[in-house]
Amino acid sequence: MEHKVNPELSQSHTLPSRLYTEEAALKNEQEKIFEKTWLFAGHISQVKNAGDYFTKDIAGHSILIIKGNDEEIRSFYNVCPHRASKLVENECGHKKNIQCPYHAWSFTLDGHLNRAPNMKGVSYNSEDFCLKNPKLEIVASFIFVNLDENASPMSEVFGNLFDGFKNYPFEDLKLARSKEDIVKCNWKVTVDNYLECDHCPTIHKGFVNTLDMGHYEISTFDNFSYQGVPLRAGTSEPDQLGQSAKYYFLYPNMWISINPGLPNVSINQSIPIDHKTTQLIYSTYFLDLNDQDAQKKFYAFLDQVREEDFVICETVQKGIESKGYTQGRFSLTENCVHHFHLLVQSALESEKAYVSLKTKVK
Repeated sequence: MEHKVNPELSQSHTLPSRLYTEEAALKNEQEKIFEKTWLFAGHISQVKNAGDYFTKDIAGHSILIIKGNDEEIRSFYNVCPHRASKLVENECGHKKNIQCPYHAWSFTLDGHLNRAPNMKGVSYNSEDFCLKNPKLEIVASFIFVNLDENASPMSEVFGNLFDGFKNYPFEDLKLARSKEDIVKCNWKVTVDNYLECDHCPTIHKGFVNTLDMGHYEISTFDNFSYQGVPLRAGTSEPDQLGQSAKYYFLYPNMWISINPGLPNVSINQSIPIDHKTTQLIYSTYFLDLNDQDAQKKFYAFLDQVREEDFVICETVQKGIESKGYTQGRFSLTENCVHHFHLLVQSALESEKAYVSLKTKVK
C-alpha cells in the first residue's frame, strides 16, 4: 500500500520510491515543478558591463542572460524567432548586438529585431520577432529566472528569506570556482541528503568535528528551509561570513551555503539529467580572491564532504530501486526533508507549484 506524505511529521511516510525510479515521474516534475519555479541563473558579477552575457540551462531550456546599454540585466530564450537556430553557443562573453549564426538576423541588447537580411518584399511586423524573455529577478545580487509567465514574484514565493542576508556584502562577491559533478541517482536523493544532518556523524566525521552539533538549528518556511550550526570553538562575530555554518534550501533544487573558513558563499544546484542521473553544480564565491592557500584548504574541505555525499547518494538510489523498498519514514529531526516532500507532493497533485506551509520548527 502506498501512503501519501502526511503533514504531521511523526505520522508521515516519505515520497514513494516510484517518484525516484520512473521516467514518467521526472517528466511530470519538469512540467509541474521546474517550469513553474524560480531557478538560480547566476550572479551580477558575471555581467558587469553592457554587452556582457552568459548562458544557462533553465529547466531544459537554454537561456541567455545579458546586460543592456541601459544597464538592465535581461533574460532571453537562446533561440532565433526566425528559424529556431540557437543564437549563442559560448557559455559567456561580450556582444555589441546578438546575431544569429544561421541567417544573420540580428537583435539589439534589449531583444528587439535590429536587422533581417533577405526579407525584402515580405510583409511582417518587426515587433512580432523580438526575442522572447522569461521572467527574471535579481535578489541579494543573485539572478533568478522563471519560465512561468504567471509566476508570483520572488518576494511572495520566498517571503523574508533574503532579509537574513542584509548584513552580508553579497554584491561584492566574486566567482572563484564553478565545479560540476555527475551522480548516478535521482535529483531528489541529493536534495533529501542535503536537507538532514542525521547522517553527518557517520558519513562526515571531519565536518562534524569542527561544529557544535548540540546547537544545530532547523527552521522551515513556505518555500525554503534553514539549517545552521555554530563552530565548536566559538567566535566573537558569529554572523560574519565564514564564522559559522548556515545552509538555506530554496525549493525546488537550490541551496545557499555559508561554510566555515574564508568569507564565502556557495550556490549549489541539483539538476536532473534523467530520472536516475543528476548534475550537481557548485559555484563558490569569495569576497577576496588573493589568498590562494586558504582557498585550496577551503576547496579540500568542501570536496571531501561532497565526495562522501556522492557515494551515499548512489548507494541510496540502488536501494530505492530494490523490490524490498517502497517508502521510508522520517525521524523527528528530518523536518526539512519532510517539508520538501510535502512541496513536491503538492506540486504534482495540482498545477500550482507552490503551497503555503505555515510551519516553523526549531
